[in-house]
Amino acid sequence: MGNKIGQDVIVEDKSVAKVCKKCGDPLRSKSKHKYCENCRRQRAKTRREILGTVGAFGLTVASLVPGIKHFTKK
Repeated sequence: MGNKIGQDVIVEDKSVAKVCKKCGDPLRSKSKHKYCENCRRQRAKTRREILGTVGAFGLTVASLVPGIKHFTKK
């Protein structure tokens, strides 16, 4: 494919420091996660709260079903 004279190849440094996707804080170089510890804890807390709310709602509905079945005419 011809002559490679005159083609300048620019190679960028690949050693870019990892940063958290949410807050932008620097991560440890060996970190396998995309979020820092603080953001990961906040996300886990939010998930637990949502799961608890959904679980409580499901338990309430499940406890009402036998009562509704008992009082309906057959």
